[in-house]
Amino acid sequence: MTKFTLGIVIAVGNQKGGVGKTTNTVHIAAALGLRGYRCLVIDLDPAAGATRHLGVPENSYAGSLELLTTDETLVGLVIEDGMPKGVHLIPSRPQLSELDTLLSKFEDKTRILDRPLSAARSRYDFILLDTPPAAAATTTVAAYASSEWFLLSAFPHPLSLGGLSEAFNDIADVRKHRNPELEVLGVVFTNVDGRAKRLRQELDQLVNEVLPGRRFQTSISQAVIIPMLSGKGKTLFQWNKYERNPVAQQYRRLAAEVEYRVLNRES
Repeated sequence: MTKFTLGIVIAVGNQKGGVGKTTNTVHIAAALGLRGYRCLVIDLDPAAGATRHLGVPENSYAGSLELLTTDETLVGLVIEDGMPKGVHLIPSRPQLSELDTLLSKFEDKTRILDRPLSAARSRYDFILLDTPPAAAATTTVAAYASSEWFLLSAFPHPLSLGGLSEAFNDIADVRKHRNPELEVLGVVFTNVDGRAKRLRQELDQLVNEVLPGRRFQTSISQAVIIPMLSGKGKTLFQWNKYERNPVAQQYRRLAAEVEYRVLNRES
């Protein structure tokens, strides 16, 4: 168990949907929780994928919308019951898509996460922001502007090339205009089929050219069990057979890589 609070904010995303972003968010948080860290997942996507994956019914709780538009406190909105070990959640719901209409027209929308993240940093070691797959979305822009790290999710599929390229360009733009401290934590490939070696090599080459040393050594294999458990509102680590599951062990190794990179960031 850590002796002090790290307060590290990691935005997780990609400009394309369906690339394992939410699956990575909740499983990295759960794997870090097993390592003794206190983790908070903030669901910033109106699709509420992380919320459902963690077993919270849609529209059953106030959450990120209230966190960003009212005086509700982080403590008053966080969900603890039924979560993986060491993990808490600020849920989302479809009404988050109305965020822009509820914010003052004079408010700096890039800074709307500053207040809640200030509170979260004092209570949690890792705060993972599950962002919507749209670079121009208000919550995505705010996540970029407020995070120390950005973790990219990608499938080993030709469409991922376009999504990665867009993400690289957006991150460069954010660093230039909004948040010079933002750094790419790494690129993780999920749903990997060991037979698609040529495509995987092309994606590896792209990452190594644009972001040398930023591809995680650990990749996440295809696994039918993940969507099955997701439908039940559970992560792999809430399954009694997880210690024998190879994908669960991949996520544990990935969490160890995340921990190492965060704790050994070059100044």
